[in-house]
Amino acid sequence: MNTKPRLTGEPIMRILCKTSENLVGYLYQWNNGDVQPAWFDGAMADVRYEPFIQAPEQNPVDPKTLRPRQQDLTHLEKA
Repeated sequence: MNTKPRLTGEPIMRILCKTSENLVGYLYQWNNGDVQPAWFDGAMADVRYEPFIQAPEQNPVDPKTLRPRQQDLTHLEKA
C-alpha cells in the first residue's frame, strides 16, 4: 500500500457488468498512484473495465479550417 496521502482522484475507466453491459461503477486513479473502484450498488465480481476514449490533443473542429457546407440545389429549379 502507498504511504502517500490520497488527495485527488480522477476516473480512468468505466466498470461494466459482463452479462448486462450496464455501467456499474468507475475505476479511479489517485494522485499517489493508487487505483480504487467506486461502485454504484456494491462490488460485483463478473465485470470488465473499459477505458475512456482519449480526447485528441488538438481539437478537430478548428474554426480556421471549417468550410461552409454547400448543397447542390439545381434539382429544385425544375420543381
